[in-house]
Amino acid sequence: MIDFPDQWELLSALRIGKAEIPNRIMMPALHLNYHRDFGYADDTLIAFYEERARGRAGLISIGGFAIDVAGAGVFDSLLLGLWDNSYIPDLKRLTGAMKAANPQGKVACQLYHTGRVSPSKLTGRQPVAVSPIPSRFNPEPLHILSTDEVKEVERKYVDAAVRAVEAGFDMIDLFCGTGHLLNQFLSPATNEREDEYGGSCENRARVVTNIVRGINNALPDIPVLARLAGHDLIPGGNTHHDVREIARLMEQAGVAAFNVTGGWHESRVPQITGEVPTGAFVWLAQNIKSVVSVPVAASNRINDPAAAERIIREGRADFISMGRPLLADPHLPRKLIEKRADQITHCIACNVCLDSAWHGPTRCLVNPRAGRELELQVDEAAKPRKVLVVGGGPGGMMAAKIAAARGHSVVLFERETTLGGVAGIGAVAPGKKEYRWLYEDLARQVIAEPRIAIKAGVAADLATVREESPAAVLIATGGRELMPDLPGQSTSGIRVCHAHDVLAGKAGPIGRNVVVIGGGPTACETALLLKEEGGLDGETVKFLLVQKLMDVDELRNLAMCGQPDRTVTIVQRSDRLAKSLNKSIRWTLLKALEQAGVQIRLNAVVSALEEGSAVLSAKTGDDRIPCDTIIVAAGIAPENELYQDVKNKLPELPVYLIGDAVNPRQATEALLEAFQAAIRI
Repeated sequence: MIDFPDQWELLSALRIGKAEIPNRIMMPALHLNYHRDFGYADDTLIAFYEERARGRAGLISIGGFAIDVAGAGVFDSLLLGLWDNSYIPDLKRLTGAMKAANPQGKVACQLYHTGRVSPSKLTGRQPVAVSPIPSRFNPEPLHILSTDEVKEVERKYVDAAVRAVEAGFDMIDLFCGTGHLLNQFLSPATNEREDEYGGSCENRARVVTNIVRGINNALPDIPVLARLAGHDLIPGGNTHHDVREIARLMEQAGVAAFNVTGGWHESRVPQITGEVPTGAFVWLAQNIKSVVSVPVAASNRINDPAAAERIIREGRADFISMGRPLLADPHLPRKLIEKRADQITHCIACNVCLDSAWHGPTRCLVNPRAGRELELQVDEAAKPRKVLVVGGGPGGMMAAKIAAARGHSVVLFERETTLGGVAGIGAVAPGKKEYRWLYEDLARQVIAEPRIAIKAGVAADLATVREESPAAVLIATGGRELMPDLPGQSTSGIRVCHAHDVLAGKAGPIGRNVVVIGGGPTACETALLLKEEGGLDGETVKFLLVQKLMDVDELRNLAMCGQPDRTVTIVQRSDRLAKSLNKSIRWTLLKALEQAGVQIRLNAVVSALEEGSAVLSAKTGDDRIPCDTIIVAAGIAPENELYQDVKNKLPELPVYLIGDAVNPRQATEALLEAFQAAIRI
């Protein structure tokens, strides 16, 4: 059992302007791509946010809502729209559904303009900019806003705010982050203007302060919240020192609260991926809180309620912005209120949501129902039955959980003595420690469910199925590792083991010259682990830094690489590493491999082993590199023999195949398939 406080400060009320928020959990606006036509809210969006309102977050911000067509595009998709009155009717349905689900909760409308990153192929309009400095995300020619056009943009923000209130929103959320239009005005990296909107900090902030005053004049009872970048994290941009002055100016203009995020999308500093420590950017909120008197929210990488509680109790922030955590579990606040914190499904910082949102509807690895609330209904089964689930990995546990939630009696077989499957080793790799929640959360949930009988340490076979006599069988037996038979392997003296054994701590001692066969995520993560293991931990780094026992560069090197004398070489047959990995995570992994000194050999294979060396074959010819350990991460094959047996020998019995047992893929597909299968029974 996990220890949680009896009384959560996180659940105490908070006042923002004239609005009272019932608790200190805020869901910030997320770009979801749940809309129809040209940015109109649809039933998918309404069902998604109705579910989050039912989960009882104190404040939910929705958006971004573009205030102008020219600023409605972001990457390969459109924002929601609010530049004319035609958007109001659908938004009334949205806010009405949310308030019916949680009458005490408050709903904010985030107003947005993407500026120079908005692609004309989506909007039909030339992107506008503060100064003639293009974004690397959108290199097309820019229209530079004149002074009069800036004033027109200010008016459009105020007009959109008035529409938002007519549509039923309680607050206005002004987006001033991630390098989009208002942030482009604020930052010296993108603002080279010589009029009243450029130059000094006060001038660069003028567009924002004018908008805030305009909204307050038009809507005196409506609080204005600002989502503010606490540090641009780009060369030449605002630092946290500069943002303090910007925050002061914004508070003087009438901002009622701040939600402090990290830097820009263009930044090469990881901000929301797994290697970023929990709460690593809280200091940015604390920095602003020290100079303003209105409430300040901390944001980014706060997916653990216990961590959020500590931040509030320590006075580092007044409320907590939890976006992806409420994507993963919309009922996180309700579970805290009902003292069921041990049943929360945590966000694991996998970034499936962000990468899917760039091109289509947002998806969540740990919550297949996110954005599918209308499609994936967990209705009570018309006739409860006995269901047999084989495999206690994430897919099997999800299937068992959903089947039991529908009223079925479930027997879950797992051949190992503990639940988790191969996911149990996923949290070992650098930057993936929170992947443990993927299987730990599901394990707690299935163990707590009285309708599920767990039989661990038992390998189910056809005789087991016959003996249990279920009404349906779900097979989630995963896959088996592929191991090559390399010429010279038996005589070379080189140890050969699988990456899974390395990650599980079962491989034994690893040598000094390691070759990793394979270039997928597992291969890359294993290689990085072998370079980083033994590196300085955070507490040691802090001690050495405080005591001034090392210079910063030496300290950084020892923190990044605990095995400087170990050579690790990845040998990949294609020309691209980790090509199946999410785009927003892949670059951070490749950067870490480079920093750790991992050697990369692309378009090559290990063709043979000789004493003390591996023979590499490539189009350019053969090569030999020192080698005492081979680690194989060359994929897995489906393990579905039981499925075939049941299908062939018990043809009258409904049987479903799930996850890697179908075909090795990401956990996202396995959990979705498990959910879909369980609601069909």
